[in-house]
Amino acid sequence: MESAWNPLWGRLIVEECRRNGVDTFCVSPGSRSTPLTTAVARNYGVTARVFVDERASGYFALGYARATGKPAVLICTSGTAVANYLPAVIEASVEQLPLLIFSADRPPELKDSGANQTIDQSKLFGNYVRWFHDPGCPGPSVKTEALLSALDQAIHRTQHPLPGPVHLNLPFREPFHSALEDLMLHADAAPERWEKSRAPWVRMGAARLLPDEADLEQLLEQLPEQGVLSLGRMPEAALPAVQQLAERLGWPVFADVTSGLRLGRGVPNRITHYDQLLLEGLPGSRWQPQEVWHLGFPPTSKRWLTRWEEHPVERMVWVADHSERLDSSFQFSERLIGDLELFADGLVRRLPEGPTDSPWLKQWKEADEQVATQLAQHLAKEQELPNELQLAHALTEEIPDDHAFFIGNSLPVRMVDFYGSGAGNAVPVALNRGASGIDGLVASALGFACGKQRPTTLWLGDLSALHDLNSLALCQEADQPLILVISNNRGGGIFSFLPIAQQADVFERFFGTPHVWSFEKAAELFGLEYHASTTLSGCLEAYRELVRSGRSAILEIITSRQGNVQAQQQWQQVLRTSFSVSS
Repeated sequence: MESAWNPLWGRLIVEECRRNGVDTFCVSPGSRSTPLTTAVARNYGVTARVFVDERASGYFALGYARATGKPAVLICTSGTAVANYLPAVIEASVEQLPLLIFSADRPPELKDSGANQTIDQSKLFGNYVRWFHDPGCPGPSVKTEALLSALDQAIHRTQHPLPGPVHLNLPFREPFHSALEDLMLHADAAPERWEKSRAPWVRMGAARLLPDEADLEQLLEQLPEQGVLSLGRMPEAALPAVQQLAERLGWPVFADVTSGLRLGRGVPNRITHYDQLLLEGLPGSRWQPQEVWHLGFPPTSKRWLTRWEEHPVERMVWVADHSERLDSSFQFSERLIGDLELFADGLVRRLPEGPTDSPWLKQWKEADEQVATQLAQHLAKEQELPNELQLAHALTEEIPDDHAFFIGNSLPVRMVDFYGSGAGNAVPVALNRGASGIDGLVASALGFACGKQRPTTLWLGDLSALHDLNSLALCQEADQPLILVISNNRGGGIFSFLPIAQQADVFERFFGTPHVWSFEKAAELFGLEYHASTTLSGCLEAYRELVRSGRSAILEIITSRQGNVQAQQQWQQVLRTSFSVSS
């Protein structure tokens, strides 16, 4: 009975993943995927999570990968089910995060026949996956050794040579269950060496990109005093070495919100509010470095990116652990490839110890302290309705040191990058910044909380929350509590900052997208605690109570789209006046 091979393949696939250290499976219900689902359910060495919605499942796996650096496995049935993974697959591809998709499929004889729930799943994700493989239907014509080897290759390709998603399409013929006597016919079909071992069929060696020693030496030749060390998102393991490099180098450090070094105290030479100092009319807009080194992924700050493009410096060096082109300014004349931890360690060994408070660094530090003082004073003033500048500053001072922080796209990420305080706790920070979508943020935050095993605060906008309402159901079974701070400005807040906002005849309906909804009923529907506030002090008081309670909840704070714009304009005027007077 050829169908008896279905459960055998299911067992081999799940167990081989476990032996490779891939032990989290995100399963969505379906009939065609029965051999995989039953194998997950019966393997006590793996963790199974069930998702009604494949899109939420994909984003949960994305958040998990972001937190752990390991892939989770997505399992779904055939048809449009697998297509729902596409947004998460795109984000994983752009941000180089490991993901493993196992899509069940109809057998080849049913393709192009009008058979129900049958689409062309071959290479469905196009260039967004690192590898695609379809081993064919289970049966004696496919060696089990070949299946195991393909699985080991798939898992390896999620990490090397460039991390990202991998898609295995697995067609199964009916029936999916087999009688015990049929199963016994193929009980010994797995390789004997594999059955006796606890190891994967093919052991893949670890790989790290060694930075070129000559590149390191050349980088330090005639090192100027007036440089800037710019930091984007990078592997968490590299952060201690990069902090050491920041201290030894003695340059101002521009740490992006995605870098893991933008929030919290203790980052040497960090210019927390560098984006504000680059405003026209402020001293940073006139101070021109001689060199810029950028490590990791691109920064969030548009002002910093524009500075690269419009005012390139004498030497611009981009350092990354891959060879992908990420420079949209096209001004970096040097690209160095190497593991960022090893790169930073190699430079630290070559740089002398000692005081590094040069006049160049000192002027940036003093200006940054002035911005921080002014910002804290300005945002402390109670408003009729709080604005998101205030929320960004206050929330980044309130998040406990045992929490993680997930930031929504559109307005929240910009507010934290611009106005987040550097005086709070240094907590793990994450956001889906690769393709910058507003979908799947609740599921992503829950996956991140699961991977980090930390309570997590998620700050997102009202439209982002509406986009992922169904993922609120996941909070009931979450490993860690999730506090959703939703700033409800009744529409798309980011668009009010753009020139289109001046076009009154089209703006409000087509860009502002106004609505009258609150999230109280959503919290009730999904059994979540709910708090609402129209004051910043009330929001923070409720937030502290939720932190103490350790429960998942929605905290909704009402803000004003136009109020945000006015608040930013007022702040920038205060800042310019402050530096004009001090100079």
